[in-house]
Amino acid sequence: MNFHHMMTQYKDIDIITKVEGASKHKFIKIVLEELYINLNLLAETIENKPKTHKQKSKSFAKILTSLMILMDSLDYKQGEPIASNLFNLYDYCRRSVINDYSKLQTEGIRSSTAVVHDILSAWSEIKQK
Repeated sequence: MNFHHMMTQYKDIDIITKVEGASKHKFIKIVLEELYINLNLLAETIENKPKTHKQKSKSFAKILTSLMILMDSLDYKQGEPIASNLFNLYDYCRRSVINDYSKLQTEGIRSSTAVVHDILSAWSEIKQK
């Protein structure tokens, strides 16, 4: 996993100060938290703001970046079959968000929010053990 490359992808996003010096586990947790926040923001923006509201495209871009980082961070050599399962969940979220964004719907976004919430909860428990 190349965390320097992933952090570079985040340079245009306000999160860089959070990830500097973070462990690999903490970095993934931060990305998951930001993904969860932006999924909620996107759904709220689609439901309650004008079609051209700038927050919509900003949240959409952050969601796709987060998902790509998470997909790229998976360790298939040491983490199977969990890595493949996570990849499929992230890909489901990516496809659902793109579909809903293009149609100004939120069902898939809300479903993706629940998926990310579950992953984040599980990720938080891993560190506690």
